[in-house]
Amino acid sequence: IIISPFVTLEPKSPQNIFILLCVSLGKGGSVISTLGINIRHTLCCLITPLLVTWLRPRQSDTHSNMENPLRMTAETTRVAGHRGYSSAAPENTLSAFRKAREVGGRGVTCETDLALTRDGQLILIHDETVDRTTNGRGLVRNMDYADIAKLDAGLWFDKSFEGERVPLLRDALLLARELEIIYQLELKIYDRNDELFPKLSALINELQCADLLQFSSFDFAQLRAAKQAIPEVPTVAISHSRLIDPAAVAREAQVDAVNLEIQHFPSGEAHQLHKEGFAVFLHVPAPERLANLKSYGVDVEAQVVGWVREGLLDQLISDDVAQVVRILEQARQ
Repeated sequence: IIISPFVTLEPKSPQNIFILLCVSLGKGGSVISTLGINIRHTLCCLITPLLVTWLRPRQSDTHSNMENPLRMTAETTRVAGHRGYSSAAPENTLSAFRKAREVGGRGVTCETDLALTRDGQLILIHDETVDRTTNGRGLVRNMDYADIAKLDAGLWFDKSFEGERVPLLRDALLLARELEIIYQLELKIYDRNDELFPKLSALINELQCADLLQFSSFDFAQLRAAKQAIPEVPTVAISHSRLIDPAAVAREAQVDAVNLEIQHFPSGEAHQLHKEGFAVFLHVPAPERLANLKSYGVDVEAQVVGWVREGLLDQLISDDVAQVVRILEQARQ
């Protein structure tokens, strides 16, 4: 019985039948398509660790005998911009990446989103359509890049960015080599792996740019496929759910890092991941959101500063790169 891409249970085992009954009959909520289980009931919290540790032989730790390139220290926590410096420039554009570099400095990470056009070009755009971030309309997958390249990707954000274009991954990588930027590419192409990975691999080999890349996704099965296809590029699992055993998820997905939600961070996942050699990334809410929370007596920024000082964070990401720089400077005082 397959309950996730990573876990298969033999139905003959009494304990397996017990777990399947508890989970599938509503005692533990539905089992989602990855090993990350959204916890809604206490029983699920009790059962899932048993599922990971009791029913399967423990796999060898991916990072126990090798250095994880994404692991940092309190002094070297990475600065990252979500879709570039997306609060100061149109998201996923070369301008957003340049501004992230100006503020975040050498080695800044720019999270961005990878898509495939109809004619097989690798481009950087978040949505399935061009509607929100350009002056055009249409599904990216149904458009050739020659048509997308004619669209204005900056005017929607501010008139000063008029003429900005949806970039090719190739052009972004050439800029990254020039400015010493790292890209965290979120893989948003879920049904074209047979086309995606060969194209990515060929481009990486041509430009010799594996050192400029990370792959990320909410689809842990796709991350495992990416690691197998292009093992030289580190991978990052993104999770919006509370993970009972995040290290088990990281092992199964063969990732190097897990990006945790801030509301789940105090529950100990970072300690679990670091103990087994995985890196921990965190998305920081916007400054105005943090200010609003602080007005109610919840100082989230002070908590994040404390986590950095404890060495619990390997990368901080925000739409506002200056916010990340400020937090890290405060943590290092």
